[in-house]
Amino acid sequence: MAPPVIKLRGLARTYPGSPPVHAVRPADLVIEAGDYVAVTGPSGSGKSTLLHLLGLLDTPTAGTYLLDGLDTSTLGDRDRSALRGSSIGFVFQAFHLLPYRTAAENVLLAELYNRTPRGARIRAAEHALGSVGLGHRLDALPTTLSGGESQRVAIARALVNRPSLLLCDEPTGNLDSRNAATVMELLGELNEAGFTIVVITHDPAIGARARRTVAMRDGVASETVAAAAAVAVKDRA
Repeated sequence: MAPPVIKLRGLARTYPGSPPVHAVRPADLVIEAGDYVAVTGPSGSGKSTLLHLLGLLDTPTAGTYLLDGLDTSTLGDRDRSALRGSSIGFVFQAFHLLPYRTAAENVLLAELYNRTPRGARIRAAEHALGSVGLGHRLDALPTTLSGGESQRVAIARALVNRPSLLLCDEPTGNLDSRNAATVMELLGELNEAGFTIVVITHDPAIGARARRTVAMRDGVASETVAAAAAVAVKDRA
């Protein structure tokens, strides 16, 4: 049986100061392969800090974080970077596309350190864009793309390496309601296709699309009773 994609035990992040800031208080969480989890809460609740911990962009001050069964606390900076590049795909509110690179080239940049032949990487980038409905826009520059198309390019870039975890930070924050709905439908389809997705959002409507919800408030992460019970059952299995 494969290990969970994410397993947190007492994971916490405290920033020093007078008084210290407990951005994330000790949290236990299990996310299995193929799950779809929304982390919700107001500004300052600890969502962004939790995202940085899950994305290996920051290190915890307490507890453990197992990613695909690997204890990340044992890794040095280089190994953390390598694991982040191979196992985590990021989708941010800002699209972070290079303006003078085509859609295909922007996706291809995610494979920069991939040792597979360039031809195979190009085919993978084209396939990723096709999977988000942009197979006809391979040569388009970001300046010619709509906001929704730009976010779909960013999603293609995040999934081109088939990561274990797709980590989305307010993915609809810069979109109008129509494009936001399209992007959320796409994330649902990717989850149905087997991708494990964690979405960070302050929007309850976005969170409602996920299978499970983790609410953050004052650094404390808590699930609904039903979801927490499901996790406990999986943990005992």
